Amino acid sequence: MRTEDGAAADLLTRADAVSRTTTRAFALLAVAGMLVISLLSTADVLMRFLLNRPIGGFNELAELAMAAIIAGCFPAVLASRRNLTVDFLEAVFSRRQKRILATVSGALGVVFMIVLTWRFAIHAQGLAQRDATTVTLLLPMAPFWWAVVGALAACIPVQAIASLVHVRDVARSAPEPEAQRAAAFLPARWHAPLAAGVALVALAGSFVLLMPTEWLPALKSWGLRSPGAVTIVAFVTMLALLMLQVPLAVAMGLTGLAAVSAVHGSPAPGLFTLATNSADLLASLDLATIPLFVMMGGFAAAAGVSGDIYRLAHAALGRFRGGLALATIGACAGFGAITGSSVANAATMGRVSLPEMRQRGYSIELATGSVAAGGTLGMLIPPSSVMIIFAVLASASIGKMYIAAMLPALIAVALYLLVVVAVTRLRPAAAPAGEWVGARALALAALRSWTVVALFGLVIGGIYVGVFTATEAAAVGAGAAFLFAVARGGLRGGGFWRVLDETAASAGMLYLVTIGASAFGFFIGFVRLPNDIVGFVQGLDMAPALVLVLILLFYVFLGCFMDPFTMLFVTLPIVLPIVTGFGYDVIWWGILTVTVIEIGMLTPPVGLNVFVIKSVVPDVPLSRVFAGVMPFVAVDAVRLAILFAVPALVLWLPGTMR
Repeated sequence: MRTEDGAAADLLTRADAVSRTTTRAFALLAVAGMLVISLLSTADVLMRFLLNRPIGGFNELAELAMAAIIAGCFPAVLASRRNLTVDFLEAVFSRRQKRILATVSGALGVVFMIVLTWRFAIHAQGLAQRDATTVTLLLPMAPFWWAVVGALAACIPVQAIASLVHVRDVARSAPEPEAQRAAAFLPARWHAPLAAGVALVALAGSFVLLMPTEWLPALKSWGLRSPGAVTIVAFVTMLALLMLQVPLAVAMGLTGLAAVSAVHGSPAPGLFTLATNSADLLASLDLATIPLFVMMGGFAAAAGVSGDIYRLAHAALGRFRGGLALATIGACAGFGAITGSSVANAATMGRVSLPEMRQRGYSIELATGSVAAGGTLGMLIPPSSVMIIFAVLASASIGKMYIAAMLPALIAVALYLLVVVAVTRLRPAAAPAGEWVGARALALAALRSWTVVALFGLVIGGIYVGVFTATEAAAVGAGAAFLFAVARGGLRGGGFWRVLDETAASAGMLYLVTIGASAFGFFIGFVRLPNDIVGFVQGLDMAPALVLVLILLFYVFLGCFMDPFTMLFVTLPIVLPIVTGFGYDVIWWGILTVTVIEIGMLTPPVGLNVFVIKSVVPDVPLSRVFAGVMPFVAVDAVRLAILFAVPALVLWLPGTMR
């Protein structure tokens, strides 16, 4: 006879299965709508370019439709536990502590979704009461936003179920191997004090931000008198919550709302802007570039372009000693021009190239280092998701960011190739002599890879000559990649749905983080923190170049502990006013920022790309992978110095755009 606990566990398992299946179905349907929009956008570009007759009001429809589509992905992200978290301190918590943290994190997630749903309902109701319509098509706007409200409302029970399942799984599971990376850098005797300290900081900060002033008369109106002190508490609290593995969106969103309330004495300003700013983000066609490029990369990968690129690079570079490592760098550059993701680039090319290199006797350091470092090119070579986030946060041109990255990307590829050449010259045993495959094989590989050249030329060439915007380029690229995948039979056997699933997960995760970051960003602007910091820095009478060097070094340090998106969302609202206040170009600074983030993807103790490679070759010690990437990190530092000293390498090409 089953116990009550067993029956409850079965019920929870069934509820979780229903939640996952239902939300995934809605997300796939939503992303299928995104594909329709990309195909319609392609038709719109063709009609405008060839017939000078674009589809009237298409952008209005696309904005509203994208808002509903992206919101439709949120429940699936929560159901599958794909929230972006910082797990650097994973290993310092005991299993019991992890269960408590999972419970608290889940409860905070439910609270955040309730608040978000409530504010969006008020926003939609206001649009309905005003009978708000679009300008050209006169479409009523409220129905689209009620659809968003429905998707957010579905997130509440989904988050609750996912949280309960997570608590149960944490109680049952053994630590993940990757979780030991923190333990490797911290003595065991520090684990308990560190865990307790971080938890105490989070509790104390939350208490200060949320407590009614009547509780402690001595602190009555403290927030109104000392916004600077509230700002410090808010930042420390948010970072502590992140260390406690609260999802980034939830930690930033709730901390931002609480901090505004502490300073203003009322939550009204933060709550009001939560819906309006989030609605602008959901309807932003600039931000929609990210899921469209993710979709393009997914369809291109389904068409088999990763293998095509690698075969081409091998045919061209395989004749040299270390030819497979050289080919890996070249293939990473080519595949990065399709995916725009460092992690996806490293994982895909690692699976393609590492077995070959190990079989042929390459040293583990050279093999893993070349893949991990080459994978970072996906962040620098357009289309790059990190560049889009930077451009949106900085109100910069995505198209100019992409064009500005071209020369720095070529420099990066050249330096990485030089590293392989230098390693094989200094240590010939690290790689065998190359083999020439013949001109015929090279020609066949080049012919097979024409889709990559066509996609990259279509997207980047179209932006450069002014045929279409970055958003239109993403839509056209997604549509073209879909047609390539269909023509090559890459969507059989569930390939189509896998691409849509990956797109939904990436889109939902990034937009949730962006919404949370907008709430925290409003607080930063509300207390005029950027203005105060700019005034303080300028008052130090330091050379502007020295200030920028210190900021870059700080980014390198943060990259050892944070993922790229967290770094940008947390720091850019503060750092960017300093840079622009000194008169430096935003585009130039964006490329430098991406470069230092690349370095962070390789440096210990986190080094995200290193752990991606570790997952591909689990038998290789992490120390050997980190040893393999160090020469590449060294030339990254050289590249950063070159770009810093010669801004023209970044700014010349965008200046030639039409």
